[in-house]
Amino acid sequence: MRLPRRLFLAAGIGFLGCKRTYRVGEFVLVQWEEAAYPAYIVEAKTNGRLRVHYDGYDTRWDEDVGPERVLGLAKQPVFRPPPPEKVRRLEGNLGSTGAASVTPPSPYRVGDHVKVRWRGSVYGASIVAVISNDRFLVHYDGYESAWDEPVGLERIVARRP
Repeated sequence: MRLPRRLFLAAGIGFLGCKRTYRVGEFVLVQWEEAAYPAYIVEAKTNGRLRVHYDGYDTRWDEDVGPERVLGLAKQPVFRPPPPEKVRRLEGNLGSTGAASVTPPSPYRVGDHVKVRWRGSVYGASIVAVISNDRFLVHYDGYESAWDEPVGLERIVARRP
């Protein structure tokens, strides 16, 4: 039995139109106002939405985005456009009143070896990326990168040699 050529054409177009699915911990470019900003995916939400943390920004700017705003994986080196207008406006207002928050330095750096709590057990891991001063992308020793995940300070038990 021969299938109509239109069916193959429609299936091909449908396949090409599929968006890539992204995983927690991936470094991506996200449309934020008028530019593409590098961000880490920190959580997968329902309906295909993703929680992202913009690289170099405070966690208060984290947001849930739809897949249409994720432009693809970010490659190093990453171009970082100037902050969006709403960030400049808020940061400018805080600065003029003297109430700007000072972000404490991160206690860990890329390459640091740590112990991480996961489901009641503790595993050796390495810091792969610093997402913010209190959030890190870790790689578990002896496991493939599919297990890499962002963790907060509350899950890091200790530094290890």
